[in-house]
Amino acid sequence: MAQDNPAFPIGTASVSYFDPNNSNSLNIHVFSTDGYSVTERYAVSNQSGGWMTGQFNQPGSAVSATSWVDGAGAHIRVYCTFEDTTTEWCFDPGTGWAKGIYTTS
Repeated sequence: MAQDNPAFPIGTASVSYFDPNNSNSLNIHVFSTDGYSVTERYAVSNQSGGWMTGQFNQPGSAVSATSWVDGAGAHIRVYCTFEDTTTEWCFDPGTGWAKGIYTTS
């Protein structure tokens, strides 16, 4: 029988995009929840080092994500559900992670 262990991911969301501002490199971001926190791992095709740990770390027992690229660069949205509330987290060119305006209705 499986034990409840917060170190084991129970949910995952991923996004990928080609970054026109970084030699058209392929970027892959994976957001995983252990049932308590959502964390990020990412890889960039033109950087050595393989998978790296990102700065994203927010409460969440469930996670979903989306991304797009426009003239400014790549945008990422991560939606973390925790204690019956979903919070939007935004990453936009030139900024770090910030809480978005999405609210659970």
